[in-house]
Amino acid sequence: MDTWMVLGIDKTKDKSLIKDRYFDLLTKVNPEDNPEGFKILRAAYEKALEYAKNENIDEDNSDLEKWIEKVKTIYKSFSLRIDINEWNKLLNEDISFSLETKDVACEKLLQYLINNINIPCEVWRLIDSHFEINERKKELYEQFPKEYIDFIIDRIENNDIINYYLFKVEDNKDYDSWINLYFNTIQELNNNNIEVVKTYLEQLQSFNIYHPYFDLLQCRYHMALGDYTISKNIISNLLKNYPNDMAINYYAAELKWVEKNYKHAKELYEHCLDISPNNFNAKVGLADVLLELGELEKSKNIFIDLINIDPYYDYLRERVSYINSLLIDKLDNQLKTNPDNNKLKFKLAWCYYENFNYEKAINLVLKIKCNDRSEIIQKYDILGNSYFDMGSYDTALKYFHELLKNKKTKNNEIELISIYNKLGRIYSKLKRYDEALKFFDKVLNLMPNNIYYINCKCNTLIKLGKYEECLELSDIGIEVDKNDSLIYSFRAESLYNLGYLKQALDSANRCINLCPYISAPYIIKMKILLDNQENEEVLMVSNEANKYKINDSEIVLCKCEALIKLNRGEEAEDLIKNLLININDSNEENNEIKCKAFYLLSLNELNKDNFNFALELINEAISFNYKDLDSYYLRAYIYRCIFEYNLALNDYNFIINNNENIAFSYYQCALIFKEIGKYRIAISYFNKVLEIDPDYPNAKEEIFKLQQKLNSYL
Repeated sequence: MDTWMVLGIDKTKDKSLIKDRYFDLLTKVNPEDNPEGFKILRAAYEKALEYAKNENIDEDNSDLEKWIEKVKTIYKSFSLRIDINEWNKLLNEDISFSLETKDVACEKLLQYLINNINIPCEVWRLIDSHFEINERKKELYEQFPKEYIDFIIDRIENNDIINYYLFKVEDNKDYDSWINLYFNTIQELNNNNIEVVKTYLEQLQSFNIYHPYFDLLQCRYHMALGDYTISKNIISNLLKNYPNDMAINYYAAELKWVEKNYKHAKELYEHCLDISPNNFNAKVGLADVLLELGELEKSKNIFIDLINIDPYYDYLRERVSYINSLLIDKLDNQLKTNPDNNKLKFKLAWCYYENFNYEKAINLVLKIKCNDRSEIIQKYDILGNSYFDMGSYDTALKYFHELLKNKKTKNNEIELISIYNKLGRIYSKLKRYDEALKFFDKVLNLMPNNIYYINCKCNTLIKLGKYEECLELSDIGIEVDKNDSLIYSFRAESLYNLGYLKQALDSANRCINLCPYISAPYIIKMKILLDNQENEEVLMVSNEANKYKINDSEIVLCKCEALIKLNRGEEAEDLIKNLLININDSNEENNEIKCKAFYLLSLNELNKDNFNFALELINEAISFNYKDLDSYYLRAYIYRCIFEYNLALNDYNFIINNNENIAFSYYQCALIFKEIGKYRIAISYFNKVLEIDPDYPNAKEEIFKLQQKLNSYL
């Protein structure tokens, strides 16, 4: 029977109308009284919905194609392309809002833009606010090249290198080719390939497209040639026409710097920072100029602020060290004429500290007779930090507690946070993690949404074995900063220790995607793979870590374990011996590494049935870490192999005394008692296994067999 005749309506793709009609008819067709009629009605209803769905798909596809055509139209017209209102109208259309089409619209848009990327950063931000590009980064990595998604995120998070709104727009010109060549010219300028730059500038001019940054390129080109007069004329005209453009002011300042006109350069760098307060390069320029003008402390403070932004930029630390050396000479001379000036002494002590001359800082400060509370505070601050950086944590602890007592902190949370954080770090270094946790809690009470302090607490919770609490905190950390790599590392470690291996693997991979230079996620991945006997994959992860030059003993040991399990023990031996040669200091961390290394050497000998040598090696392992239960398990197994059952039982009992809830330990004891014919004791141990784990493999069967043996003796 025809679907639409059954429903009593004309053919339609309106799902609401179909549903309304179906529910109307249900009141007349009771499935209990008329099951056959109900089946016909239900079948017609489902066919009608299917028809409407397919029609909607066709319509959606048609609408999507029309929408993408609008995208192309906007992009191809440069005046429309740089008009945020045009993109806003486009993204407010139904096709990009509907749950059924939004994801497809995003995919199609990104597919088009992959070859058409020259749009203002504010347009990229608009696209991100609508389609959540940054939030869906990991998912989009699966659909598009990682470099492309990273490029989009960079455009979202940073300002444009070229100001799109300064073009003199004529829509019939090839702006994309001009922009691409412009960026190539910058690259060649930075590489000082002057002849190539000259050719590119000629090509740019041939497009008959005007942008003031072309003149800026000309200015930089002539600066590179040493033609400063030409550069000055160009930059002078640009400043007249574009007095508030960041890039133009920056290169005007650079030109003044080259000419050693430091006073004028300072004014221009300061104007750059008025325009863009967080511009890193302008801050570096200003700090350099202040140094040349003799404003040493102002210069140093800017460099220190920049180090906090980019701690890996060596130039910044070199500048601070150089300024401190100048300040040290200056302060020394001032103290010769004013030897009782404590203010000068404290400044000098901080310079020593910042130049890593901790002993000089300590010796100077210990001699200072403080006149008031503020000087006492400075004294404890310098002493605490100096002893901390020297690794004298007990002494540092004493001074930071004194600092805490003397600090007037009620109205200065920042100072209080700094002290709490340092105390937490000191207690962590001393492995007094419960006390460290208290101070990190104090910090987070004052600053709950700081990802650095969240990570500090997560690390402490891991050390304390509080994995569930760490997991909960990592969720908060991800809400605070979903792009922080460390929080995913701590999350992965918590999940691994809680037995959630799949989720741990996901978090470890997320951490590596965000920052591939952290060792912990690689170690977690390797441990998970080792647990699952995926030894070849362990070696692949090790190679991945090596690509990023990650040098971590635990990665080496995980690799060695995989090699031994793959019967490649000789390779493992060589790696372990090299590792042991490079461990000189005897501390708890190094002893744990040595313990694991000798454990693996013992395991390798055991695989070759060299029981006596394996026993020597495992005894060596235990000598470095007598608490390592894995070593006792291996030694107990070796004792069993050489029929030293009492010694094996001693080791299993040691393990049980340290952790009485591991069924495996009781199971091994039961097997030994079974082997030596003490069946009743064996049964008691098998029963203990079942108390801990009622489904432990073979335990019930072993009890049954032993009961049969005992019954046969009756």
